[in-house]
Amino acid sequence: MKKFVFILIGIILGIYLLTGIYVVGSEKMGVVTFFGRVVADRIPAGIHYAFPWPFTKVYTPAVAVVKRMSIGFKLVDQLQGIGPSRNESERLSGDSNVITVSIMVQYTVRDPGAYLFNAEDPDFLVRKAGEALLCEKVGMISVDDLLTVGKSEVEQYVRNGLQTFSDSVGAGLRIRSCSLQKVEPPLEVIESFNEVSRAKSNREKIINDAHTYRSEMLPKARAQAQQIVQSAQAVSAARVSKAEGDAARFEKIFSEYRKNPKILSQRLYWDTIEAVLAGARKIIVDDKPDDQGTNLHIISDTP
Repeated sequence: MKKFVFILIGIILGIYLLTGIYVVGSEKMGVVTFFGRVVADRIPAGIHYAFPWPFTKVYTPAVAVVKRMSIGFKLVDQLQGIGPSRNESERLSGDSNVITVSIMVQYTVRDPGAYLFNAEDPDFLVRKAGEALLCEKVGMISVDDLLTVGKSEVEQYVRNGLQTFSDSVGAGLRIRSCSLQKVEPPLEVIESFNEVSRAKSNREKIINDAHTYRSEMLPKARAQAQQIVQSAQAVSAARVSKAEGDAARFEKIFSEYRKNPKILSQRLYWDTIEAVLAGARKIIVDDKPDDQGTNLHIISDTP
């Protein structure tokens, strides 16, 4: 009988010790506590052993799964088509306008031990810290910037702020991304806001068209101006050259005139007569008697 009792106790003890075997999944890490104190917090995937309860307790948080936290709306409500409440989504911009803003935060567990024991509810901390950071940053930016170039700035600010906050409280999280889901005016004023936005867009289009026209016409105008300048320079150079040639010719004639004025005068006279009569139709009338004749060597090469 005693032998049977010992065998039974051994079997029960063996079964009890076997309960210390545990499995860590592929997307998880194991954390083991011994009487409430963490003794191992980065146990990889696989089969492991720890002292059975109540000595130890094993946790296997998912560290590879990307968690998502909505700020400004609830994921369940969004899937069901339920809009967010004003308190959830409305923020005050830097130029004192009310605007609806929502953002999605994606994060993973970086330190499983810290995630489990350093904060009572790390996911709640992410939501509340994200709301505070979003309100703070939106309050620094105008509505126009929020709707255009300021989105990436808001996302980066919230992401960096959440990571800094998580590290400061030891929440063991890695903030992977923050993405704005909605940035728009409240429904009551959205139509008026859209009209203003369209007017601004038209204004920008007109300005851009004017810049484009200027960019197209300015090179043409410069080319035309350069062509006019070059033509003027060519005409000026030709006239200067002609004037210099005329001056040189005059100086040469004047020099010859000073040497023999009479001969040069006759030469100039006959040159002028030749130039005037060249190519012209000529009618010659002789008023002398027929027997005397007239010398026409002035109009013919034959004497």
